[in-house]
Parts: sequence; structure tokens; C-alpha cells
Amino acid sequence: MAKVRGLIFCALFIAIFAVLSLVQIPVGSVPITLETLVVQVCAGLLGPWYGALTFVLLIVLDLIGLPLIGGHAGPSLMLGPTAGYIWGWPFCALFAGLAISRVRPGSRGEIVKLIAILFVLGDLVCYIPGVLWLRHVVPSLHPWGSALAGGVWPFLPGDFVKSVLAAVIVARVRRVYPTERILRGERYAAES
Repeated sequence: MAKVRGLIFCALFIAIFAVLSLVQIPVGSVPITLETLVVQVCAGLLGPWYGALTFVLLIVLDLIGLPLIGGHAGPSLMLGPTAGYIWGWPFCALFAGLAISRVRPGSRGEIVKLIAILFVLGDLVCYIPGVLWLRHVVPSLHPWGSALAGGVWPFLPGDFVKSVLAAVIVARVRRVYPTERILRGERYAAES
């Protein structure tokens, strides 16, 4: 039953992602979106494995033609300028989920720890493949300074705000519905 619940929550986060990814502000080759907010909240609530699985499934479904990422689909999206960021999402969810699982809900300094984890592991990690791929695909961004100016610096303030918002959401939900309860439901409530 836990596996079925986990997959249902993966599907729920994919649906939330598909809707929020439609909110875009064009800025050069990489738009400002709410996508990483969903990655961070998903990692914090579903944990590392179902969090990462959510974004692996999202990528596979998008590759086979479901327009789930910004209303676009197909191999051209997965090879376009933003592909590196997309391929980084499962790793962000995995790493952030692993670190968050070590932060006890309601513990002292929980929000600050969550913000740091979500910003660094749930967001900045995707800049590594993102900027490498962006630099490879967009010739005008070939010098490292141009790649960072086009794919990192303009997004950091907004990403920090998204990390704060995600940390608040995760902290509040985890106090009532820890990851185990989300994934195992009533069986977890009966055992605790």
C-alpha cells in the first residue's frame, strides 16, 4: 500500500508541477519559473526516493509527449538550453530529501536548516548540469562569465525566496504529516 500511496503522491506533485511550470517570466535563454519550488517541496515532503522518482517520471512522461514542463514536451525540450536544469531536478530532490530526513520536525532551528538545505541541495545543485549544458548549447554563453550571467546570477535572489517559501511549507506540513505518514497513511498512524 505504501508504494501505491507513494506513486499517487508522485502523480500529485507532477500535476502541481505541470500547472506551476506554466508561470514563466522570460529572461534570456532561461525563464524564471516556479518549478524549483515544487522540486524543493516535493523533496521535503516525499523524501529522497519518491522525490527523485517524481522527477524521473516527469522527465520520462515529458519525453514521450505529455507537455508537463512549461506546456512543452518531447526530445527537443530535453536537448534545449534548459535541459541541464531539467536533468538536475531528480538529483536535487534526492540530495535535499536525504538531508531533510535528518532534520527532526519541530526541532530548534528547523526553518533555518531547511532553508539552507533547500537552497543549496534543492536548488543550487541543478545549476551544475544546467550551466554546463547551457554553455554547451548556446554559443553566445560559451565564456564562463557569460554562462554564469545568463544562467545563474539573475536567478539567485528569486531562488532564495522560493527556498524560504518551500522551507515554511515543508516545516508546517511535516509537523502534521511526516513523510512516513504521507507515504504509509493510516498504517503509520496506527503504529505510532
